[in-house]
Amino acid sequence: MSERGMPETPPNEVELDIIRSFGWSLVEVEETLYERFLHLSSIRSLVPRDEFQTHLREMEAKGFISPIRLHGVKAYKRLLADKTIGKSIYPNVPLDEIRLAVGSMRAKPRIEKSKEPTKVTKDLLSMSESVAKAIQATLENWMLRETGRISKGAVYEHMRNMHHALSKSEEDLFEYIRTQTPGILIEVGQILRSRGPEFLLLSLRLAETNVRKYGY
Repeated sequence: MSERGMPETPPNEVELDIIRSFGWSLVEVEETLYERFLHLSSIRSLVPRDEFQTHLREMEAKGFISPIRLHGVKAYKRLLADKTIGKSIYPNVPLDEIRLAVGSMRAKPRIEKSKEPTKVTKDLLSMSESVAKAIQATLENWMLRETGRISKGAVYEHMRNMHHALSKSEEDLFEYIRTQTPGILIEVGQILRSRGPEFLLLSLRLAETNVRKYGY
């Protein structure tokens, strides 16, 4: 990286398409990235898996992405932002959102077969409960700033809708937050990035349960 944060070698067109394949996520499994790439980049839709993996290794060497393990599955963390490279890396049109969603759906069955099962332990439940309360508090603080009041019924609806959206896909979750509760986008994104979708799904479920008595 240069002193101003710009990469010494900007991503080429293939690498830029791979970065765009992350969508709104900062962390994504390799299988999903590949399927999204095939749908998002129609010109390069015939790129074989081994060639795609070569691009990933080159991007890792350049500092564009870093490898991690997500629930026992090989994944990557995006290290670049649109401000860093001066180009948009996020979905710009509804068609891009659809292509990313189709790629995610194609990848999901293979991911489910390969990932390690998540064990729900007391520690996991305790941590999820703490995160659930944090999400609820963040949402209520945002509602208070926006409207001057906190509606427990609305809190319940938002928690239920976010849980339902994430059960479909991360794209659905971020679309809901961007349009309905934008004030909590950063916090939810950080939880998703650091803990993964299954942990966030459990936390949202617990948060929904905690405020269910206020739903109407």
